[in-house]
Amino acid sequence: MDSFLCAVADIPDPGALGFGDGGTSSLFAVRQGDSVHVYRNRCPHAHAPLNWMPNRFLTRDKRHIICSAHGAMFEIDSGACVAGPCPGQALDRVASEVRGGEVWLLSATR
Repeated sequence: MDSFLCAVADIPDPGALGFGDGGTSSLFAVRQGDSVHVYRNRCPHAHAPLNWMPNRFLTRDKRHIICSAHGAMFEIDSGACVAGPCPGQALDRVASEVRGGEVWLLSATR
């Protein structure tokens, strides 16, 4: 069964919003206009949460996701590492979709 995450309007544009306790099992969503991408809050290199403060997942120019532990940068739309110590790695994407202005996490049985 799919599960509701948040309203698209809850996520700053452009910006990010974290969900959960802030640990590596938590999620975060990144919005750019009508596009929303959801990832696990875990750096593939350091295996630590990406953010050091709540909802701080993006570079200052808001063009990339950044790991606060060592500065690795990731593409927003794919999660692929584009700079830092984890070339060839990517963030763990969480299957999601936008429906009627809401972000839904898709069930694995879909």
